[in-house]
Amino acid sequence: MAGNKKELEQLKEKVALGNRIMFHQGLADYHGHVSARIPGTRKFFIKPVLAPLGEVAAKHIILVDIDEYIEVCEQNYASAGNQRAVTKLKNPPRETMIHAAIYSARPDVNSVVHTHQTLATAFSVAGTPILPIYNQAAVFAPETPIFPSPRLIYTVQDGKEICQTLGDRTAMLLKGHGVVVVGDSLEYATVHAIYLERTAYMQFIASCVGKPSIMPQKETDYMKENMVYRSYDAFAYFKSLLPKGGKL
Repeated sequence: MAGNKKELEQLKEKVALGNRIMFHQGLADYHGHVSARIPGTRKFFIKPVLAPLGEVAAKHIILVDIDEYIEVCEQNYASAGNQRAVTKLKNPPRETMIHAAIYSARPDVNSVVHTHQTLATAFSVAGTPILPIYNQAAVFAPETPIFPSPRLIYTVQDGKEICQTLGDRTAMLLKGHGVVVVGDSLEYATVHAIYLERTAYMQFIASCVGKPSIMPQKETDYMKENMVYRSYDAFAYFKSLLPKGGKL
C-alpha cells in the first residue's frame, strides 16, 4: 500500500470531509459517496453503505481493494438490501462499483463523487446535457454525457457501461438517477460536483430568458486549466462553511 500511516489517515480524513461538504451543500443525504484512491494502488477509501454523509468521520472510512471487491460486488449489494431497520453494516456502498470501475479504467482519476443532486439529475431526466456556459463549468466541456438508464450500478457489466459513457470526461449524468464527477484529486472532484449543480441552475435560468451559449474554446481551455489549481482554494472555502471548520 502506497503512503505511510500518517498520509493514509490524512486521506481518510479528507474523504470524510468531502462527504460532509456534499451534505452541507445540500447535494447528498445518506445516498451518495465521495471516494479517494490511495495513490499508485488499486485501493481506495469510501464511506460505509447508507451512512449519513453529514456525520461521516475518518474513523468510519472503509478501505476497498478493487480486485477483491469485483469478486464480491453482487453479494455486497444483496447484503445491504431489504432491511427494516437502520443499516449499520460496515460494508462499502451498494454502488461502490461506480468507483471501482472508474479507477480501473481511468489511471488519471484519484477521486470519484456520486450524488443524487436535484437539478443536475433533472437535466438527466430531460435528456439535456450540462454545458460549459461559465468559468467554473469549463471542465464539463464539451458537455456532460448521459448514461441512459436509472438502474443501480453494482455489477461488473454495469461498471463497464458507465465507463464507456463517461469516457475521458470530468462528469456525467445518470438518467433519472444522479451524477458522477471525477478528478485527479479529491478537492477537484468535490468542488466540481458542487459546480455541476450550480451550472445546472444557471443553465436552467438562462433557458428561461434566452438560449444558453457555451464559452468560446479559448476561454474554456484557459479556465479548464485554471481550475486544476483553483480547486484547492475552492475546497478550502467550502470547508470553511462547515460547522467548526469542518471538524466533527
